Amino acid sequence: MLIRAYGTYWNPNAVEWGAVGAGNKGKLEGRIKINGQSQTIDFWEAKGIYVLHESYRAVYVGKAWSTDLGKRLRDHLSDRVAGRWDMFSWFSTSTVNITTSSVRKAGKRQVNADTVIDTLEAISILITNPPLNRRIERFSDAVVAEQVGMQPKAIRD
Repeated sequence: MLIRAYGTYWNPNAVEWGAVGAGNKGKLEGRIKINGQSQTIDFWEAKGIYVLHESYRAVYVGKAWSTDLGKRLRDHLSDRVAGRWDMFSWFSTSTVNITTSSVRKAGKRQVNADTVIDTLEAISILITNPPLNRRIERFSDAVVAEQVGMQPKAIRD
């Protein structure tokens, strides 16, 4: 399994972005279900890829590998794509750590070609939502994170 957790069409207004600067991380909280139990996990430090959407249309795809997912998304609030997206999706290769309610850094692992191809197909379908595809894609053994709602905060002035 390549993708360990993912969230689709999250609202940036419901994210606690934190302050810009060293050590000022925010919170990218999602609720997951593991073994029938619901738990809130902070995905701020997750590694993987993300998609910025405008009215459900993908407008930007990026990676969060050397920089955490949360910081990469926060950077897009004030860079050249600022104000041009209103939702985001993310697909993480980081392992969910239910003990600390966070994620572990994605380590090296071997995956076979079938897993890579299946993952690329699933992500492509989830990002583009092509009208002729009948199947709704899932990642085997990955957890789906539903965004944890908080009081919406304005991210754009």
